[in-house]
Amino acid sequence: MASPPPAVDEDEILAEIRERIRRKRETGVYGPEVDAALRLPLPGGRPLFSEELGDALPALREAIDEPFEYDPRSRKPVVGLFVTAARRLVMGLLRWWLAAASERQDRIDRLTFRALLDLRERPSPGFDERLRHLEEGWARFRRDLVAADLHSVYFQARFGGDEPVIRRQSERFLELFRGRSRVLDLGSGRGTFLELMRDSGIGAYGVDLDARMIETARSRGLDVREADALEHLRALEPASIDGLYARHLAEHVLPGELVAMLRECRRVLAPGSPVVFVTPDPRTLSVGAHTFWLDPGHVRPIPPDLFRFYLEVEGFEDVDLVTFEPSEGERLREEGDDAARHNARLLNEVLFGDRDYAVIGRTPYQRAP
Repeated sequence: MASPPPAVDEDEILAEIRERIRRKRETGVYGPEVDAALRLPLPGGRPLFSEELGDALPALREAIDEPFEYDPRSRKPVVGLFVTAARRLVMGLLRWWLAAASERQDRIDRLTFRALLDLRERPSPGFDERLRHLEEGWARFRRDLVAADLHSVYFQARFGGDEPVIRRQSERFLELFRGRSRVLDLGSGRGTFLELMRDSGIGAYGVDLDARMIETARSRGLDVREADALEHLRALEPASIDGLYARHLAEHVLPGELVAMLRECRRVLAPGSPVVFVTPDPRTLSVGAHTFWLDPGHVRPIPPDLFRFYLEVEGFEDVDLVTFEPSEGERLREEGDDAARHNARLLNEVLFGDRDYAVIGRTPYQRAP
């Protein structure tokens, strides 16, 4: 006698089919046409696998809105009329009760849906604390990177240079700003350049982050605001200043910040306005390998050709480089035969060349449309 065929577990087979379809959809084997076919309604029913393979919320809406009908009529002889009437009476009472229950359930569903959206948008537990910890750590790293807690007044007194020398250096750019009414000095420090502008009848103001330097400059009656250079530029209106000067600022910021700064300078400067950035010249070995690093706030030296490129690519015109301030110290004697003199001269240029350079540009006289 043959053994009966094994029982077929339809749920298990359907579950396997659904899993295979899901895997193939995720790997791209089934394209959008198959997905569309899965959503086609079956004759008299809902779309195929819409609950199992579709999004949960649309499937829930489909299940809620799916119509269903109940026929209360009885086809039994004699008692059929009584059964039909009883069913209609019961269904009427049920409809009244179900309507109230459905309204209540619909309200619960809407509130649940809103709660889920709120939870999705709300940060995970402890997120604010972790974010605060990361922000404090990053701020601490940036402060430590440039020794921000170093007393700037003492540092300027030791390494900042003599003010008469700085003023003399700044005077070489005076004619570029002659006749201007709103020149911005980024990183104005002790206010040496601003004082020169005031003495020359040129309207100017400064921006600096160091509260001690700001106090020193204001004590001289100079207009200096405490602000980050890039943030201040971003807050200005287009074409709202007519000149910009920045001495020993560019080497204190990251390259990306410098490019963003130049981009903002291009925006806020009026047509035909000059821009001057003064920075240490790393081509001079005694600068690039030694004196540049005396300031812990220096991030990285900027080769002159790179700085020139920055200005040109950001739309400044008539870009030029000027070097000045020869290095101090004993130089190699350029004597002997031609080859010896030539080699000594090259070494003097590399070892004891100019300490600073200025990259100078001008905004176009006609702004691009």
